Amino acid sequence: MTTMVIDRRTLPESLSSLIGAPRVVVQQRQDGGEVLLSPVIDPADFDNDTDYLNAIPGMVESLIEARNASASERIPLEDIWPDV
Repeated sequence: MTTMVIDRRTLPESLSSLIGAPRVVVQQRQDGGEVLLSPVIDPADFDNDTDYLNAIPGMVESLIEARNASASERIPLEDIWPDV
């Protein structure tokens, strides 16, 4: 049997994205550091792209931040994906 222990000092906000997730991945750092819990987000679990993007922690905030960035802060797509 596998047991997951959550430190009581962990704030509920940091676990809120895991509560509704159908699957959670537990990743142990190779150097023996902290364990990372993250929801497994599968696009097939969602009816539309909006719900899928909202399920990814921090994605909506990143998209809004990118939309509000000034033109001088933008990076050309070709610099990120040269094959596009």
